[in-house]
Parts: sequence; C-alpha cells; structure tokens
Amino acid sequence: MTPSALLLEEPVATTATATSNTPGIGFRLRSIMRQGTAASIPETWTRFESIDDARLAVKHMYHDDRVLKIFIVTDEAPARFVEWVDR
Repeated sequence: MTPSALLLEEPVATTATATSNTPGIGFRLRSIMRQGTAASIPETWTRFESIDDARLAVKHMYHDDRVLKIFIVTDEAPARFVEWVDR
C-alpha cells in the first residue's frame, strides 16, 4: 500500500508584500477559550489589515486568563487558517 496525501487548500501568503498588494484581504483572530466565549474580547471583532497588526493584538488577548490559544484566519468566506500564535 502506498501512502497518499490530499491537499485541501493552498497556503495563505503571509509576507508583507502579499498582504499589502491584495485588496480586501484582512485577518481576524480566533481563540480557544477555557470557559465561555470570546465575544467580550474586542480583538475578536476587529479586522486587521496586515498580519503584523494581528500578531500585535494577540498580546492583548492573552491578558485574559480564559484564553488558551489564539489562531489567525483570513477575513473572507470561508475563513482560511493562517497560523497559530503562542504566548
């Protein structure tokens, strides 16, 4: 039996030139919570123009002790995974 792999989607380019030249593509933060939802955290609802802005906002989200992990997704339908951001 030979192993096979299936590519579900193309990776998202996260370089500064790729994000600044692509109109309308933004980023959002999603979090894994210990208890409850992230609806009360303002960064959950914010649309970030660049990946660097999203990474800076992660630091503020981690001040909430209910947040376990945070990941960045694109602001499109359907959202595409970009990266996990650790503490």
